[in-house]
Amino acid sequence: MMEGRPTPYESWQAAAEALLDPLIPLMVPGATETALDPWASDHDANADRLEAFARPCFLAALWLQSKPPEGGLEKRQKVAAWFRQALVRGSNPQDPGYWGPNTNYHQNGVEIGLLVCGLLLARDHLWEPLTEEEKTRIGRWVASNRATGHHWNNHMFFGVLALEFLAEIGMERPADERAIEHWFTEMEGMYRGGGWFMDGMNQSYDHYNAYAFHFYGLLWSHLFGAKNPQRRERWCGWASTFLEEYQYAFAASGEHPAFGRSITYRFNASAPFSLACLLGVSPLTAGRARRLCTRNLRFFLDRPITQSQGALSLGWHDPFPQLAEGYSCAGSPYWAAKAFVTLLLPPEHPFWTEAEESLPVEEGDFVRPQPAAGLVFRGIGGEVEWLNAGSEITPVNMPKFGPWKWGKLAYRTGIGFQVGRQDGYYGKVNGYYSRDGGLTLEGGGDDRIHGRHYTLPLEMDERHLWCTYALGDKLDQLVCVVETGIWWRAGWLFQFHWTEAYQPVRLTLGGYSLSSGSAEILVRSEPAPSVLRVDAGEQCSVLQALQGFEIVDWDLRLDEQSPRAHVCAPFHAAPLASTARAAGKRGLAALTYAGPDGEAAQTWDVLESSPRGWRLRHPLLGDWEIAGNGLC
Repeated sequence: MMEGRPTPYESWQAAAEALLDPLIPLMVPGATETALDPWASDHDANADRLEAFARPCFLAALWLQSKPPEGGLEKRQKVAAWFRQALVRGSNPQDPGYWGPNTNYHQNGVEIGLLVCGLLLARDHLWEPLTEEEKTRIGRWVASNRATGHHWNNHMFFGVLALEFLAEIGMERPADERAIEHWFTEMEGMYRGGGWFMDGMNQSYDHYNAYAFHFYGLLWSHLFGAKNPQRRERWCGWASTFLEEYQYAFAASGEHPAFGRSITYRFNASAPFSLACLLGVSPLTAGRARRLCTRNLRFFLDRPITQSQGALSLGWHDPFPQLAEGYSCAGSPYWAAKAFVTLLLPPEHPFWTEAEESLPVEEGDFVRPQPAAGLVFRGIGGEVEWLNAGSEITPVNMPKFGPWKWGKLAYRTGIGFQVGRQDGYYGKVNGYYSRDGGLTLEGGGDDRIHGRHYTLPLEMDERHLWCTYALGDKLDQLVCVVETGIWWRAGWLFQFHWTEAYQPVRLTLGGYSLSSGSAEILVRSEPAPSVLRVDAGEQCSVLQALQGFEIVDWDLRLDEQSPRAHVCAPFHAAPLASTARAAGKRGLAALTYAGPDGEAAQTWDVLESSPRGWRLRHPLLGDWEIAGNGLC
């Protein structure tokens, strides 16, 4: 390092402090939560208040336990003192700021689970200075997580962690070990192979594998794994297997695809990499792991992701709370703090001292099928795309989560996607879906948009995927059966959709939606009979309809008259190709492109199309032969 330049460790430490600094003025003396501008969840006020304490507290814990620089101890002492007093008061039933106990399936149980880990990680700052009476009262509050119901997914970890904490402080009960064993057994039954867990009742595969299952599995192994070496070895092994593939989920910029729920947690997606280094089970070199974590962190910190108080906002590239789930509140984004488990690694660890090594996507394009998850990871010119052949979201969670986070065929870094509107029961007013990035349906006598839901992967390899699903609506018994095949080359996808509609419906295929902070940057081509193109600076999106479509059109937001829909920026343009309204069987084919404006964005010539296959020719990419049993 050049003299005077911060070390990588110091840079991360400073980033954690910079995220805490806007919260310090919001740490009102005597209060039990940071005074964030309100954004209510669908839980209750006590749960939201606890989130506004517990999640910033985990960030503070990781910063407090890090090696202190020379000077600056006064701020550390002030921050630690405020969190201690808030913890003492918030856990006290006689205090006006009491958070209330946990109860069956309450959000308090979630917050307690990770909060107690922070208390142990920063034990000298947040736990040991408390009196025995205060510790006992806090322990009794934590014990409300004992025997209460947790959702059948990664939430069971919060029960495990709370009971492990109680044992650590000498407040265990005889039943606790059996409860821990039960919850672990349930979660271990969610393992599907290849490092992937199904997220329980959510029936999804997404970044929760990284920042929930593997993060908590590694954190438990670090704090409590000595009690059960066999379980520690099992969870560490699963994490190592997962991270070997998950490194392919990050673009050269550090961004990961916005996909699945809780994407507002942003850079916590990289959290398990440094924990694996801490435990000595990382499949990545220390230099690659640090490069990945640092680029992921910097990608978001270099964007306007804070709200008016300077605190982290709900959103992705900027404040956009409409993308968040109903369970999110003002304090929710601070689970991004998980990324700062890097600071558990001492400054002399190879994670900090070894030279950075390039990420897989920087070394060339790739295709990595993830059959256990129904996903294909694809690297394209420094960006990463997830093609989704199988992940879904269970119907009971559609109103809370929004199926557009799983219901598209492709999710790419540098592009993002549009959200759906969530008005009414089962989307009765406007539907839950947006029309970009996949096949959607309109029918049933209203204008609602219906998209993918339950999806069954059929084939996946390095060249293509096949999956099947039904578009429609439960309440109206509206249904269109679909078999979808996707092939890829460079920035292009060839899509074939065999469909059978049982009522007259219109089918629409949406291309990649480009976004911008300025509507003027989105320049659209004049509609051709089968081709639409939009440019945004050096990027463009192209849709070339090949078979079965009758109309090409746009999905646009170019002014403030309609609600924002794109996760990356306020304005968007997405090319669309639609059929006429009809029932029966149809075969639909199209090409979609996103990437740099250049020769690769030119359209294709069709040399042959038949049930045996397609043969295409491109002025730069050459000939492309596509074959499969479902092309009819």
